[in-house]
Amino acid sequence: MDLDILSQNISDLHFLRRYPDIRIEGENYLPVPIYRHIASFLSMFKLLVIGLIIIGKDPFAFFGVQAPGIWEWGQQNKIYACMMVFFFSNMIENQLMSTGAFEITLNDVPVWSKLESGHLPSMQQLVQILDNEMKMNVHMNTRTHPHS
Repeated sequence: MDLDILSQNISDLHFLRRYPDIRIEGENYLPVPIYRHIASFLSMFKLLVIGLIIIGKDPFAFFGVQAPGIWEWGQQNKIYACMMVFFFSNMIENQLMSTGAFEITLNDVPVWSKLESGHLPSMQQLVQILDNEMKMNVHMNTRTHPHS
């Protein structure tokens, strides 16, 4: 077992022991709408291009333009052309849909944002943030409910 993985697992166990009631959830952080629409269009366009490559229909003839050399190559190498279109398009779609977000909330209050800070918190930073937030929550609860 890799030493980094082992230390991460030990760190995770320590974290869960320290905060046994904490609930961890993950969800997707959607990119801006224009990127989603471009990725959706690109996905449909990819399928159209792959379909045209497979059936051998020249879309450039429809516009009265001579087909470029890459189209001719694609007609002679259909499997490679379809794979190139598929993987290249997926790479662009994934880039458009990726936000790099890692947002942490505690009781619906944001406590860390990778989008704002530009980096992930270290385990020490995360523990310190959670400790401070927990102390503030306990302090606020004793103020609002002094007899509890």
